[in-house]
Amino acid sequence: MKSILPLAAALSLSCSAFALAGAPPALVVTGQIKVSNQTRAGEYHFSKAELERLQQRTIQTKTTWTPKSAFSGPTLSAILRVVGAAGRPVELVTEDQYKVVIPPGDQSRYQPILALRINGRPLEEMGFSPWMMYPLNDFRELQTADIDAKLAWRVKTLVVR
Repeated sequence: MKSILPLAAALSLSCSAFALAGAPPALVVTGQIKVSNQTRAGEYHFSKAELERLQQRTIQTKTTWTPKSAFSGPTLSAILRVVGAAGRPVELVTEDQYKVVIPPGDQSRYQPILALRINGRPLEEMGFSPWMMYPLNDFRELQTADIDAKLAWRVKTLVVR
């Protein structure tokens, strides 16, 4: 018990400093989640640093908008594990309110990521972070124009259904 109290105090100060700094979260997860880090239940705010500490994956692929590139970032599955929502459909909502649903089957089969980098360069420098990315070149069924709808960039919120 003695060692838990200093840790709790440090976490509290850390969260307070984050709130006082006024830095907006890099990603907000809401909906059917079991773990929350906000006073309002059912909401988890990830900082950029938290996203970078999660399990990372690199996907080498080309898109309609890019030549073959190395996209890297946390897996959607890793993000959902943190909030206790693995195996659920997720609606991505972008800064401009574009919405698309990522079904659980996509999460397990393709292991898409929320890319934070392209070829080692932060996507936020180009205004595209985070960017939902699938391993398009690895699966024939993903090599269609329909998949482009799922490659949303500037994702701000994940709503777990």
